[in-house]
Amino acid sequence: MPSPNHKWTDTLTVAGRPLTLKRPMAYYAANRLQAILPQIAALNAAGKSQADAAAALGVSLHSLRTWLELTGTAWSNLKRRGPYNISR
Repeated sequence: MPSPNHKWTDTLTVAGRPLTLKRPMAYYAANRLQAILPQIAALNAAGKSQADAAAALGVSLHSLRTWLELTGTAWSNLKRRGPYNISR
């Protein structure tokens, strides 16, 4: 349940363009995301893994993945697992 003490927003402004979020987030968290979104984009363009990017930003991997999902950002360097051979 959202806290009535915090204002909520569903848009960010990045590089002068509005970016619509997939779901609303608290205003203070949106400000933080807005500040580090250029760094996330630079790490993505540099081909870093999500784990390396999270370590460089000083956040958890889960936080980075949540921010990517909220902003609809596709990560370019995904190390996919599988297919697994499950026949015995």
